[in-house]
Amino acid sequence: MQKILIVEDDEKLRHELEIFLSRNGYQTCGLEHFEQTLEDMLREDTNLILLDINLPNVDGEYILKEFRKISDIPVIMITSRDSEMDELLSMYYGADHYVTKPFNTQILLAKIRGF
Repeated sequence: MQKILIVEDDEKLRHELEIFLSRNGYQTCGLEHFEQTLEDMLREDTNLILLDINLPNVDGEYILKEFRKISDIPVIMITSRDSEMDELLSMYYGADHYVTKPFNTQILLAKIRGF
């Protein structure tokens, strides 16, 4: 069973994603604290990461850039930022996909199944 790490500070959305993904056959884990986000991401044994850009204490694009120096685990950015520049930066830093909120959960699921 694939494990997905959800790095999302919106507790309601994180919980909804955990339920949705578990109902579709995935094991999930959601970060609840963001003081050591990069270290926590590296500590988890996961197959895929859903990463928000707007996190407390740190920028998700910076986290992605640093994460890519150490790991090649697939990352899908999930964000309310919908500018082409943010998408371009995320892709440049190593994101595998970029999904803007609000998003269709079935489309997100299709992107996840691509891994």
